[in-house]
Amino acid sequence: MTSLPGDLHARRPSVYLDQWVWFRLAAAAKGKPRETGDSALLEAVRRASNVGVAFPLSATHYIETSKVTAHRQRADLSNVMAPVSHCRSLRSRRALLRDQMLTAMHESFGRPTFRPEPSEPLGIGVHWAFLGEQYQLNVHAPKTISAAAKAALPPDVLCRMMQWAETQFLAGPRDDEVEKLRRKYGYRPEETGKATASRLEWEELYVGLLRNDPISRAELRVRVQAREVIHEHLELLTELFHEYRLSFDRLMGGLRDQPGSARSRMTAFWDSLPSVRIAVDMKAELFRNSSKTWTFNDLHDIDFLSFAVPYCHVVVADKAAVDSLRRTHADERNGTRVICRLPELIHVLPDLERAAGGLGGDASGWDWLAPGVGFDPLPPDAIR
Repeated sequence: MTSLPGDLHARRPSVYLDQWVWFRLAAAAKGKPRETGDSALLEAVRRASNVGVAFPLSATHYIETSKVTAHRQRADLSNVMAPVSHCRSLRSRRALLRDQMLTAMHESFGRPTFRPEPSEPLGIGVHWAFLGEQYQLNVHAPKTISAAAKAALPPDVLCRMMQWAETQFLAGPRDDEVEKLRRKYGYRPEETGKATASRLEWEELYVGLLRNDPISRAELRVRVQAREVIHEHLELLTELFHEYRLSFDRLMGGLRDQPGSARSRMTAFWDSLPSVRIAVDMKAELFRNSSKTWTFNDLHDIDFLSFAVPYCHVVVADKAAVDSLRRTHADERNGTRVICRLPELIHVLPDLERAAGGLGGDASGWDWLAPGVGFDPLPPDAIR
């Protein structure tokens, strides 16, 4: 588990589980396993989690869980996801990509002057997953009451209250709470769906254009990369170039460069960002299949895989996604094991457990908030 120079993997052995795996685990936890071996898998995953293997969540997990209509099903999911993951999460896509861009800028342009240290991708909670910031939830009340509550409650109780709150973020609101959240706090979960729909429309537009403009495999990838950068990452690139006083001429080359070299320079720059390269390769694979109809799940898969593969040691995804990653050698390039068969995960876990056991420290990830407190949220009755 030692890191190689430039390795982005989390310090703690980590396994990223696609949402369908969490559904299987939740069914097994309810005593209704969908496949033979699911109960054994749940036991193995819980054991690995308890000794310190990380099973981080991502923004995609929160979004896909929120799309489950019934609160009871969301609660069943969160009751498995929270204690197994300890509400650990992968840092937001934007924050991780910012780190990757800074490293690429240093290697290509010498700015920043010193090679940035890669940040730890694992943190705690929903704020880390969406905003890239570690945030301790507060007691919301009039100032004097809030201060008195914090003074009266010991750190371990506050910690467990935060654990309870993070679990509720996963489960989402009950049906009778939605109207109040909309009216008083501006709750608008449909806005996330609208944003995803806009991104899906962008990809579907190119499917139509390709029907009338057949191009080579190599040319398709270059164009897909350009579209990815313009639509997904141009704002961040512009922000960083402005911060470090770089012009886009540096990315494209100078007047002394050979004509036509700008394309290869830009392609190489973006390929040096592991997450962008994975996303581009997976999208190019989908575009090559002219009969393929894009779905929301395709975008969600690409979103989580493009970051889970560089930062986690093991990634469990569906067969189509794993085949795509293997065809483009994303697994080999990043030194990550990608699997689609759950029995294989059971065989992988013991090695990760041994590596986690050598780390010491707080296995649950909550030690920064209340030293010595594992993941044991207060029951709902104690909070309400």
